[in-house]
Amino acid sequence: MVPVNKIKLAVFDVAGTTAQDGGLVVEAFQSAMVSMGTAKGTPEMARMTDYVNATMGERKIDVFMHLCDGNSTKANTAHDRFVESYIALVNAGKLKEFDGVTELFTRLRANGIAVAITTGFPREILDNVIDGLKWANVIDFSVAASEVPFGRPAPDMILRSIDLYNKKFNTHISPEDIAVIGDTESDMQSGVRAGAQIVAGVSTGAHNPEQLFATGATHVLHGAIELPTIC
Repeated sequence: MVPVNKIKLAVFDVAGTTAQDGGLVVEAFQSAMVSMGTAKGTPEMARMTDYVNATMGERKIDVFMHLCDGNSTKANTAHDRFVESYIALVNAGKLKEFDGVTELFTRLRANGIAVAITTGFPREILDNVIDGLKWANVIDFSVAASEVPFGRPAPDMILRSIDLYNKKFNTHISPEDIAVIGDTESDMQSGVRAGAQIVAGVSTGAHNPEQLFATGATHVLHGAIELPTIC
């Protein structure tokens, strides 16, 4: 797909796309489930971990609801413990950005392309990520899954990013004016459902290029820093 219009907003995923998760999601998830009584090294933990990997990018409370068989009390408790564990890992300096991401954000904004980040994490984690990676002054918007009606693969976080752009700049851009960048099938599906002009997968995270193309990627890049080559 050849871009027709100049991109005005780039909407990036976080873990696996702009930040090197390095297994931190799984580590925090397993810590949460151990606290709930599921032992490491068991078939049950392996089954749950496989599901977490398969649903990377989706809203984490939705993942816990599935794993807890719809028991909202248990799911919310597990989710709270996941949040505590992931924040502790971020605050310990375990989360790193991919090389060149801060420079990418700066370059895009200098070229008139606003930057939004979206995530399946709740706001508590996202704020710690932004602080830990020192992104506050190089992004325009951030949207957490806890702030919209539906998480990925629904397009809600992308559409919210567009709304924030239009309010800030007093304009009326549409999904055809944006690029969506992520590393998971749910990132691609949400970009397609939003109607984004560019839906770019990156091969730095959870899902491989075949999976990304199969779920709607218009491009697959080696990393997010390659985005300027297609827009």
